[in-house]
Amino acid sequence: MRILIIGYEGRLGKTLMQIFPGSAGVDRDNMDNLEQELGRAQVAFLAVPLKATLDIINMYPDYGGFVDLTSVKSPLKAFSKKITSMHPMFGPSSYMTNRDIIFINDISPAGSLEAMCDLFTGYNMISVTADEHDKLMAELLVKPYILSYIADSQEMKMETSSHKKLLELSGIKYAENQDIMLDTIKFNKNTQSIIEEVEEKLRNIKKLIGNGR
Repeated sequence: MRILIIGYEGRLGKTLMQIFPGSAGVDRDNMDNLEQELGRAQVAFLAVPLKATLDIINMYPDYGGFVDLTSVKSPLKAFSKKITSMHPMFGPSSYMTNRDIIFINDISPAGSLEAMCDLFTGYNMISVTADEHDKLMAELLVKPYILSYIADSQEMKMETSSHKKLLELSGIKYAENQDIMLDTIKFNKNTQSIIEEVEEKLRNIKKLIGNGR
């Protein structure tokens, strides 16, 4: 089987190239030969941000081998049963130990779960709906991203364990692909409820400060 990785130079793309050595790759910034490569490939992993994923699928609506890897699934419902949709839960430093892959069963066509299990031998496929996925990612990704986005800090001459944890939280935003991180925040329909939760806790702290004066 010929595998194509679109966005092969990104963090996830490089990881897939490690998992599937010998795969063909297309750079997201230079896709002049994409149509030619799609003509040869049975499977094309879309290791690119959400907008690029949507643009490519719309550009080649008759190609049946796209595998969407985005971290937000609701926008992909428009292509239900026309593409395979998954979300690998590993990255460049963890793909050897973290074997979880979320499979989106209400977007992906019949038989695609078995096909992905055959490709990702030894990986743990977790089958959920698009809405279930996005709700889960709200806690696992959106909330940490938002807290990291607002948790700016700097190293100090003195240190505490709490401050070390704050630095780790602040550092999340620098370790992630910025386009993908912002897409995950912007397009997850559960983001607003997380923001409201944070705002409510900040209001409670303001009340606490006010009551202490």
